[in-house]
Amino acid sequence: MNSKSDYAYREIKNKIIQGELAPLSDIVEERFQEELNISRTPIREAVQRLNKEGFVYIYARKGTIVSPINVEMIYSVYQARLLNEPYLSKEVCHEVPEEWLRQMKNSLEDSPFELAEMDYRHYYMALDYELHTKILSYCKNQFLKDALNIVNDHSQRIRIRTSSCNEDMGCSIQEHIAIVDAFLRRDPDQVEEATRNHIISSQQDAFKYNKG
Repeated sequence: MNSKSDYAYREIKNKIIQGELAPLSDIVEERFQEELNISRTPIREAVQRLNKEGFVYIYARKGTIVSPINVEMIYSVYQARLLNEPYLSKEVCHEVPEEWLRQMKNSLEDSPFELAEMDYRHYYMALDYELHTKILSYCKNQFLKDALNIVNDHSQRIRIRTSSCNEDMGCSIQEHIAIVDAFLRRDPDQVEEATRNHIISSQQDAFKYNKG
């Protein structure tokens, strides 16, 4: 895939993850040709890639829509995380640098009180994404890494979509601190447990939103 296709893929996917393109909204290729100033072919290649990764659905002769966030999607994403992330985190327990871990812990503990509520949420969701992405980067299994990168992007999309109903951000922050602390202690079993507990809690929050 060429650089223009990669660029279109990143831009469209980011709009989906951030909620600028809402679930079930239409993907209008002409719009992105104009916005991104690139031709139809790279846009179509990007859309095909997003379809393979589950971010959009392509219907013959009907068009393309953003995939929904529903019970089945939430369950699938979190099942993939639960089956893989705790194990992976345990495996890389000794790989993540101590200096980076301490910086992450400081960022989690030093609340930016001057931010508005939604900015405050986005600040911590960005830290959440950074933490899980950093841990994943030390995975030596490229197949697993590629698959979980896609899963993490879907998980971030769910988090952003459901964050407005999750009032207890403090609980999520403490879960992340518990993960970082376990890494700092270089305790693989605690890393695995803290990661699993956080994923389960995050899944429960997502299901609460969907029921609402």
